Order: sequence, then structure tokens, then C-alpha cells
Amino acid sequence: MEFPANASRSALMLVAGFLGTACAPGLARAQCPDTATVSFEGVVAASGKPFQAKKVTTIVTYENDGTKHVKINKSNLFRDSKGRLRVERFYDGTEYPSETEPADILVYDNCGTSVILTPSRQTAKITKKSFPVNESDRRYCEDIDLKNPPNTGPAGKFEDLGHKLIDGVEVRGERMSYYISAKAKLAGAPPVRVYENWCSISLDTSMGVYILGDNPKREITIVISDIRQIEPDSALFEIPEGYKITRADQIAPTPSAKSSPSGTSAPQ
Repeated sequence: MEFPANASRSALMLVAGFLGTACAPGLARAQCPDTATVSFEGVVAASGKPFQAKKVTTIVTYENDGTKHVKINKSNLFRDSKGRLRVERFYDGTEYPSETEPADILVYDNCGTSVILTPSRQTAKITKKSFPVNESDRRYCEDIDLKNPPNTGPAGKFEDLGHKLIDGVEVRGERMSYYISAKAKLAGAPPVRVYENWCSISLDTSMGVYILGDNPKREITIVISDIRQIEPDSALFEIPEGYKITRADQIAPTPSAKSSPSGTSAPQ
């Protein structure tokens, strides 16, 4: 799924845990329009800050009798200096998804074009979407102004969790907790909803999330690891040869990427 990076942090954190059926990145960047910064699977399309990492999302859902169901999704994350993204996703609805072949691959060209690759079917679906700029400040991660923290209302509480290191990358954290009522909060009752987010100012992207929700009760934990600040291979952001290409508004496939003039680039 795609989200403006300047959306409210609580909304971003909530959505980050629920893996959307998102679109994946696109390829060419010629005459790129002025678009808002967006994120895919929690990775912000920010240029000049290449990295790659691994992500593990654990979703635990509790039934009324206390029975819990665990589902784990794993991803390989890539972002190059142009801000292009690639997210390889492994999931099958179990605790131990196979990592032999990605279930799908999301690619975004940081210019409004997304592609979702399905390796098992060798298909590539292209989507174009405009992300108008609403604010001049496009940074996703910034230090909190403790004199003017986010307003959580009388039944909520905001906490600055400070800074820590993950694989040598400094990250900062914040937590917003919400209680069933202001009275319950004052009485020391546990929160019914929690949104915790860790992000890197230097890489300007999310570096970990914890969400506690109710109705149904569910915990979502996202852990980022194996962070390497290197330039990914440019071929990762291209459509492989032989893939059948469709656009979001098309039913019949266009000629495969193998027969296109470039051999790899998505049609514009």
C-alpha cells in the first residue's frame, strides 16, 4: 500500500503492520513530476540514502478464549540512491513462511510508477498513481519537539523513547498509548491500544514498529535487521526478461519485457 510520508505517525504505524496488497515499484524516471514522498511496506522512497535490510513482521491474534494465532511475514528491503524501492515478500499465512522464492516483489520508481512482480507466474502488473505534494517538508523521521508533543487526548499518553543503535544506525522511538477512558488511565489500567515506532533520521525511514490493538486483540511487531548502507544492484529495480506485463487498467497482457526495446524497463 502507498502512503504519503507526512501522514500522521499513528496512521503510518498502524498501516505498517497490516501488510497491504500493495503495488510494487516501477522503473524509468524520465521527466518525473513533483510528487509527495511515499512509503511501501514502511520503507520511505527517499533519494540519496541507499540501504538494504531484512524485515520480519509477526502478527499475533487472540480469540476470546485466549487462543492465539501467529502469522509471520518476512521481507528483503532495498532502496537505491535514486529513492527507488524493492520489497521481496515471503508469506503463506504460517509461522514459518518459505524463503525459497518470494510470494511477490514490490518495486517503486520514486516517480509514481509501481510494479508488482509475481515470480511463480512470471507476471508484472504496472500501476501509475499521482501523489500530490501537500507540504514542503517531506521528511518522515525527525526528533520530537518535547515542548509540543503530539496530542493524544485525555485518554491517551505520548512517550519519547529516546535513541538507540540498530546495526550501527541510530534510531529514535516514540510510543502513543490509549486507554478505555481517562479514568482508567489515571487508575493505572493497561492501555487498549499502543502504537510504537522507531525510525532512523539519517536514513529517513521506519526501523521497527509495535502495535497493540483491540476488537479483536492483536499484536503486531516489525523488526528490521541486517541493515547495510550500500548501493543495491540497479537490476533489482527492473522487470526481469520473459515476464508478462499488464497495466492496472488492462486485462490482456502486453508483450513481455523480453521483447521490449530495453529488454527490462517497464513501458511508460
